[in-house]
Order: sequence, then C-alpha cells, then structure tokens
Amino acid sequence: MITALVAAGLLSALDWSDGCRPVAGSEAQLHDVGGEVTGSTLEPDNLGPIGAPPIPARLEGHHFDSQLVFTKFPNGGGQTHTIDYVGSISADGNSIAGRWVIHGDWSGPFQMQRNLAPAVTALDVAATA
Repeated sequence: MITALVAAGLLSALDWSDGCRPVAGSEAQLHDVGGEVTGSTLEPDNLGPIGAPPIPARLEGHHFDSQLVFTKFPNGGGQTHTIDYVGSISADGNSIAGRWVIHGDWSGPFQMQRNLAPAVTALDVAATA
C-alpha cells in the first residue's frame, strides 16, 4: 500500500543541476493521509551569499498508485516561485525519482531517498540519562 510507503518519512533529496545552477541537497519530511501529501523541506541557499540561512519550504500534493505529485512553496532566500515535482515511488517505498520544474524558467531530475537510520526520541534519551 503506497500510503504506508510515503507516510511520515524523512528523505534526503537531490535536485540535479541543469548545468547552470548548483545541485541542491535537502531533507524532506512527507506525510500522507489518504493520498493527500503534505510536508516540508529545508535546503541550503546555494544561490545566496556565503553563510545565507537555509530555505524552508512547504509541500502540498497527492499520490496515486506509485506516482507522487507535489508543489514546493519556498519561504525565504529571495525565492518567489513555486516548484512542481512529479515522481515515481519505488516498489519498496524507499525512494522517489522524477522531474521538477519551475515554469518558464528551468527544470531537471530529482531523487529522494528514505533515511533508514532509526530516529532517536526523547524517550530514548531519557532512558539512557
């Protein structure tokens, strides 16, 4: 079931450069409720000055079978455009690959890989303190 594959995952994402702009690596958190996908990303501001703060973004979209479609709404770094993503979810649910596009500007491939490392919770920390 795809809902279980996409739900509440922390993924590492790469948006590949079109040869004119740098590769952007980020972390994405996706939540899937009945096919409606929401989430967030935090990525370095590769186009800003050295030391610029990372750019947060909100994600909204949906999935159907193994296809994921979402829009990223950046909030910072001088970003005023949205970015549309269309990708295919792997059979094991651990990766998503597809294309992103900023309409009228540029586009390129992307890949997201689920972070399989176990998360440390507050309860885990309290138990070892």
